[in-house]
Amino acid sequence: MYPMNISPFSSLFYFIVMAIIFVCADIVAKRIPFYSDMTRAEPKSASDHKGRSRHEVLDGLRGILALGVLFQHAVTNYTYYQTGVWKITEYAFYRHAGGEAVILFFMITSFLYWSKAIASEGRINAQRLYINRFNRLAPMYLVSACIVTISVLIISNFHISSWYTFFRDIASWLTLGLVTTVTVNDLSVIPINAGIHWTLHFEWVFYLLLPFFAIALRPGWYRFLAIPFALLAFILPGWGYWIIFFFGITAAHIVRKYPRMDFLKKKRYSVLPIIGLVLVYLMQHEPYSVPQYAVTMCILLCFIYGNSLFGLLRTKAAIFLGTISYSVYLLHGIMLYAVLGVFNMYVPIQNLHAYTFWSLIAFSGICTVLVSAWTYRYIEYPFLRVTDGKRV
Repeated sequence: MYPMNISPFSSLFYFIVMAIIFVCADIVAKRIPFYSDMTRAEPKSASDHKGRSRHEVLDGLRGILALGVLFQHAVTNYTYYQTGVWKITEYAFYRHAGGEAVILFFMITSFLYWSKAIASEGRINAQRLYINRFNRLAPMYLVSACIVTISVLIISNFHISSWYTFFRDIASWLTLGLVTTVTVNDLSVIPINAGIHWTLHFEWVFYLLLPFFAIALRPGWYRFLAIPFALLAFILPGWGYWIIFFFGITAAHIVRKYPRMDFLKKKRYSVLPIIGLVLVYLMQHEPYSVPQYAVTMCILLCFIYGNSLFGLLRTKAAIFLGTISYSVYLLHGIMLYAVLGVFNMYVPIQNLHAYTFWSLIAFSGICTVLVSAWTYRYIEYPFLRVTDGKRV
């Protein structure tokens, strides 16, 4: 029995803390000139970095998805402090909050880039693609890797257990996520960064293979290459995750054939993606199954066609959170580790009242947003400006 009959795993805390973070995001988006300018309704000029795109709702969606991963790892941390074992939470609501976020992230990636491939009839400038992706993903990733490595060294009192394994681990960081780093200096980094880097492996492989897969979009016999490319996904390690990308690719073809469904922009149809999310939750206790992917693709199509969840995804707060979502994704685990770790030195986390624990999560979330706002402005954004002044 939990104090005041409320469990620390109650979904109620998701909505309360999410609202608090949104208020913080709204203040930053309106009060800081850089973000106020970036999140305005219309760009001042064609060269503006943050002009509204055709799929602008996806910008706001990314912010909510990144926070969904934060909530999943917050609950996972609570169990970790009770058991000493890091294992993704078994509580379905929070498990899906993170799992569905990853699924939608993968689908958004494949949808956007396959849409570009369709538009160019499969003629992708590989050099430009790789430079763009490097500038987008590498700088902040390396900063987060440095923070994790320094944290490990502090924990181990700067004692190197094996120089070979240490440099091997550093080398894995330098693959920019293509190889997932799970230990540094023989210590697990998963409790420190929540193990979030595993998704970058799939993102990078997708980008590396995209110019080759896109050849199947060229006229003539090239189209037959789609068959072996599709079969390849089923023999690659982690094939269950690769299927997610195919649903994003399917969404790109649907939108190409049916480019407008304006009725979905009406507020009353905002219930459709909500119903879809509830259905995903009810279909299976854990995320990552083909039927869930199919429903999730339908949810994504609602957003692609302009559904904004009663206007939520078009707010300045949502667009701001979407802008900094990559930093939020990379830093939230580190922030949770720091805040909860310091507090645990004085009061054991496992003994906390549910409200106290979630107050710490709210504080961690606000800190994550504020730090991410800084890292986006001074670490991510300068490299994005190099890429033709466009968001990539």
